[in-house]
Amino acid sequence: MKTLYLYKVCISSGLEFDCIGDGNLDLHEGDKVIIRCERYQDFGTLKTDAIGEPRESEADFEKLRASSGKGRHIEGQKIPLILRRANDEDLATDCANQERASGVHVKAMERIRFHNLDMKLIHTHYSFDRKLLLFQFSAEGRIDFRELVRDLSSMFHVRVELRQVGVRDEAAILGGIGSCGRPFCCASFLPSFNSINVKMAKQQGLSLNPQNISGCCGRLKCCLQYEADLYQVNGCLHKPPAGKEKTATVPDDDSPDLEPTPPRAESNRPAGKNRGQFRPPNQDKKPKKIPLQEMQ
Repeated sequence: MKTLYLYKVCISSGLEFDCIGDGNLDLHEGDKVIIRCERYQDFGTLKTDAIGEPRESEADFEKLRASSGKGRHIEGQKIPLILRRANDEDLATDCANQERASGVHVKAMERIRFHNLDMKLIHTHYSFDRKLLLFQFSAEGRIDFRELVRDLSSMFHVRVELRQVGVRDEAAILGGIGSCGRPFCCASFLPSFNSINVKMAKQQGLSLNPQNISGCCGRLKCCLQYEADLYQVNGCLHKPPAGKEKTATVPDDDSPDLEPTPPRAESNRPAGKNRGQFRPPNQDKKPKKIPLQEMQ
């Protein structure tokens, strides 16, 4: 009887797949594996250990696919199967595919300029068996790239796919160093993008300057959500700003009576509109004029 487990596998293009692996392979997080998709084979890295309980058939995992987490994977395809752990020969093949994809990337940019398309080519990926060539790009609006796909297919004699991604996915694919000095969260460990809003920054008392709370992708930083729940639990949502806190003692039925507040001393300041501009009583009197003869 087979014992199958569910794993998360990430390929070099940043796509994540929920993959099925045999328990006899003894796979762990960080292992390099070869996976079989519907029309091609690919090289990837395990992002997690086995997820959930083992199953006996692949059909059992189709029902659990949605509950395994929302990764950056291709929707509508069957769950790929992990064929084996990658060996030294497979690692060499993957390195050769990456070098070949770099040359294809340059030629593809030339064809994009030839077709005068307003798009930014981000990443080019060759599948492990070189049966698929995947181009990922970003653009402000919808792009009609059908002519470009036919052009690239005839040039490289391989099945070509173009996939448009957002600015956050672009940052996750390219990677980089954030303002904190650490690698991008989306490129290192975040499995998916959650909803982030300015309210999270307000709750934590952060500056609302867009330059301070925005990442390199131009969107709000993913780290704003890390401590948002903690601030809600600790009741810091209604905490007044520093220096404006007030403490008041309210007596109840069981507490002793508080001492009466002494009456406020009466002030000599006149009441009225100009109360804040107090003058001494004799200040408004004009000086007396003395004749010059009396002064002599």
